[in-house]
Amino acid sequence: MSHSPRKRAVYQLVFATRSPYGLWVFGDTVARARNEWWETLEMREDDALFSVTSVTRPDPKEVEARAVPQIATNPEKLLLETGRPVKLVDHPLEIFGSFYGQVTEPVVRKAVQLLHGQGKTPSNGVGVRRTREITLYPRNRAA
Repeated sequence: MSHSPRKRAVYQLVFATRSPYGLWVFGDTVARARNEWWETLEMREDDALFSVTSVTRPDPKEVEARAVPQIATNPEKLLLETGRPVKLVDHPLEIFGSFYGQVTEPVVRKAVQLLHGQGKTPSNGVGVRRTREITLYPRNRAA
């Protein structure tokens, strides 16, 4: 295998799963890898395929600030539609919405805390080790 920039190997990553759990973990992992890529990109300027200065790096804090309220509305909709408890891991694409692969699990936990603070669910996520394992309950039910 050549290490020449003109003869680099091309890889395609294929991820296949039927499991919502797999989708949840994949989205979280992609977001973490994306953040790490942005952090190391500037250090590899001389080896990059394009100049870092030509790309606008999104501010992770700004993305998170936009994501929390939007993500909070997603499980709220599920609770209103079903009227039943919603285990987050069973609905990864619905929960993350347009931020799937861009934000990590801790952002979802903040969204759960926002929902709880607004009185939209008695569930606050406290005492649940992994965010994906949180079950949200409708307002009129005990957690």
